[in-house]
Amino acid sequence: MDLDTVLARAEITDLLGKYCRGVDRVDEATLRSIYHEDAVEDRGEDLFIGPAQEWVGWTLGLLPAFAATHHAIQNILIDVEGDVAHGETYFTAYHRFGGAAEGEGEVTTDDVAWPEGGTELFLAGRYLDRFERRDGVWKIAYRKMVCDWCRTQEAADEWFSENPTVYRGIRQLSDSRLETPSRG
Repeated sequence: MDLDTVLARAEITDLLGKYCRGVDRVDEATLRSIYHEDAVEDRGEDLFIGPAQEWVGWTLGLLPAFAATHHAIQNILIDVEGDVAHGETYFTAYHRFGGAAEGEGEVTTDDVAWPEGGTELFLAGRYLDRFERRDGVWKIAYRKMVCDWCRTQEAADEWFSENPTVYRGIRQLSDSRLETPSRG
């Protein structure tokens, strides 16, 4: 494997991580930055197929339905051929329905079937991506999400009740930065 391929794979892997952060921290700028302007997002006919930049807006409109999300990537397979690469990335995605506060952030739409608040939805599958390097920058040109399994269940937050001082994640980009106390 040559150095260009190693660097390409590293840059593409960073894009995959930025996707997870962008969705989970509700960070529009990060989400938009990982797609080429003419990129296509394919979530299936009944969900969304179209321009990725429109998908970002669609997704940001749906995220208030969730009190929390947590996307993780696992097996990352990337084949690089010059300025084009194809990837298959395994993912798991957690979605906690109910909005950030009771009655807040509820989303109603006719095109998506929603569980009730207090429900957790787990999805697992693969992102099948075509990445392109344009002007020296790798971004997603086409993404197809394939779901392999899903599960819904009633939320169980007893651990948080029993451990009230634990740091809880918030859905903002500021939650992605470590702030350490200065030594004195």
